[in-house]
This record gives sequence, C-alpha cells and structure tokens, in this order.
Amino acid sequence: MSTLLLALGLIFVLMALRVPVAVSIGLAAMTATAAELGWRVFPVSAQVMVDGISSFVLIAAPFFMLAGEIMNRGGLTQRIFRLANALVGSLPGGLGQVNVMASMLFAGMTGSAISDAVGLGTMEIRAMKERGYDARLSASITAASSIIGPMIPPSVPIVIYGALAGVSIGSLFLAGLVPGILMGVALMLAILVYDRLGLCPREPRAPGSELRAAALAAVPSLALPVLVVGGIYSGLFTPTEAAVVSSAYAAVLALIYGELRIADFKQIITGVASATGALFLIVATTALLGWIVTRSGVMIEVALWLGGAVDSQTQLLLIVAGLCLVVGLFMEPIAALVLLVPILLPAVKILQIDLVHFGIVLILALMIGLLTPPVGLILFVVARIAEISITQMIRGIAPLLLVLVTVLLLIIVFPTIVMFLPRLAYGLPPFG
Repeated sequence: MSTLLLALGLIFVLMALRVPVAVSIGLAAMTATAAELGWRVFPVSAQVMVDGISSFVLIAAPFFMLAGEIMNRGGLTQRIFRLANALVGSLPGGLGQVNVMASMLFAGMTGSAISDAVGLGTMEIRAMKERGYDARLSASITAASSIIGPMIPPSVPIVIYGALAGVSIGSLFLAGLVPGILMGVALMLAILVYDRLGLCPREPRAPGSELRAAALAAVPSLALPVLVVGGIYSGLFTPTEAAVVSSAYAAVLALIYGELRIADFKQIITGVASATGALFLIVATTALLGWIVTRSGVMIEVALWLGGAVDSQTQLLLIVAGLCLVVGLFMEPIAALVLLVPILLPAVKILQIDLVHFGIVLILALMIGLLTPPVGLILFVVARIAEISITQMIRGIAPLLLVLVTVLLLIIVFPTIVMFLPRLAYGLPPFG
C-alpha cells in the first residue's frame, strides 16, 4: 500500500509541475517499482509496459485517428458542416443547432472529442461569431457538442475499453449510438432555451436545391461509420481491419475531392504517428501503474468493499460516474480508462453489471470530465480557439454541463437506452 501511495503522490506532484501525463505516470510508477524491486525495476517495467500495449485490438486506435485526421485535412469537415447547416440552420437556435448537428455527423468520422473541438470547432466558432453570436456562447456550445464524438462509432476510447475489458467492439459501437444521439438531442433542446432568451440570431431557410447539393456532397463521408459498424457486425472484418479500411476510404475520398495531394500524406502520417506514440506511452505507463495497484491488493479490497457496501447495480454505476467526473479534473480519458478499468472490473462482475453498459457509462463520464471545471482539457482548447478567458469558458459551459450530466444519469438508471441496439443486433432478449 505504501508503494501505491508513493506512486500516486508523485503523479500529482509531477502533474502540478506541468510534466506531461505519460511522463508523470511513468516516472512515478518506475519510482514506486524501484522502491519495491530495486535494480530489477528496468527489466520488470519494460516487460509490463510492453505487455500493456501488445494487443491486436489496440492497433485499431491509430488507424481511426489517421482516418479522422484525413477527414479534417481533406475537406470532409466542410461538407459535413454544410449539410448540417442546410438541415437545421433555419431552426430556432440557428447556428447553435448546426453546431450540435455537425458534431453528431462528424462524430462517426473521428471518434475523438479533441479532434471534433479542433477540426469542426474552429470553423463553427468563426461562423457563429460572424453571425453575431456571443463568443462565450459559441465556445460553450462547441465544447459541449464535441464530447459526442467518442460515443458514436468509430471511437478510440471504446476501442481502448474493449481491449482492456475483453468486450466485443461491435457491441460497444452499437451501444454508443443511442446515448450519442440522446446527447445531441438534449443539447439541441437546451439551445432552444437560449433562442427563447434572444441569444441566437435566426438563419434563413436553405432552399431545396442547397439541401440536395449538400447531401450529395456529404453522403460519401457519412458512409464511413456505416462501413465500419456494418463491416464489423456482418463479420466482414475485425475492428482492427475496419480501422484500416476506414483510413483507406478516407484517403481515397480526399484524393477524389482534390483537397489533398499524395505529398500531403507524409505530414498527416507523421502527425498521427506522433499522437499514436503519446497515446501508447500513456497506455504503457498506466499499465505499469496498474501492475503496482494489482500487487498492492487494492483491487481486491475495493471489489470486496463495493460488493458489500453497494446494494444495486445502479448505486455502483453512480459511484463510478462520480469518481470519473473527479478523475477528469486531473487525468485525460485514455489514461483514466487504463487505470480504472482493472480496478473496477472485479466489483462490476460481482454485481453482474453488463460490461457493455458499464463501458458506455464509464466512457461518457470520462468525456464529461473533459468539460469539468477548472481544468477540463477541452475547456482550454476551445477557450483558446474562441479567444476568451477560461473563467468565461467555465461560466458559459455550466448550464450545458448540467444537461450532459442528466443524460449520464438517464443511461445509468435506464440501461435499455444503451443495451437496446446490441441486443437487437445479436438477437438477445430485452435487457433487464
């Protein structure tokens, strides 16, 4: 236990000094390992870290990231935004509704909240400012809608969780669809309130010809998530193969549209390789920290305590959600997933909670953690894009944060929201 406390203490100190997350976790974990094993720290750490990333399913993550980056750079983002504007731009809430709709459509392209915030966010915030929207409102809507991304397939966090928990990626992808749509609908209803308060300028209705042209331009891009989920569900390819196919499909589209040249792919691949290195370093170092947690016996103690103290599945999921919202203050979602899943899984199995339902609750709670004041990562990203202070960002996001937490509570209390599509697809009886 003392070794674990040493590791956790060092992590908080290093992160407070603004040392990168992966480096903080790695240094702390190796220091704790050295305190217990002495000179054997190096071979043991190397073996544990390599084992932590030696999963075939994890190979899917960088290819989904590559597909998303190609979409961002290849002009697909603009086509999706144009379609969203034609569909809902004339509704009360104007570009606020377009913002959310575009995030729902684009979510299936990247599966990443950060990619959504940076890729679409820059375009959305600029357009909203030009139409007279307050910068704080524009930034808040953009930040809140960006976390829809990891819920709608393909999704990097879902791939990571599936690999850690040994759960079907296809089932998880299907399970995330309805919660993702529910998040979008809830945010669009909240924007109606902003419109009633006179905060959202109205947009003219798009002519039918524009809607047809926008749909025609965006349909090839929107086929990507259908290709991924349909291919996995039909057994045509594995999740890893689906990721490779999605990257190839995105590259072909970008070349056909003429937005990218062959020479541009070198820079894109280099950037994704760098991001992949950072992602896998987080997974590897957190695996070492998880190994320390396992040796300390904390997982067994936590599982036994929760199994005895918690009376229902709902209670445990509420505790997990609260924990994730707090963890989101200090740790980015991938690192939190790798750390929390091994610790919580025994208790989840004791209470016989469906691992698909648990995974979606866990991922959504961690995504909301990206918006949790005062240090949620997306708050800083979007505040920088919108050129507002972090204080303004926090004040603006608060009402929408409550909306998203309400959606989280709904999928905890009513698991059918999550489990309906997976059970329908695999011919299982109704949930619960």
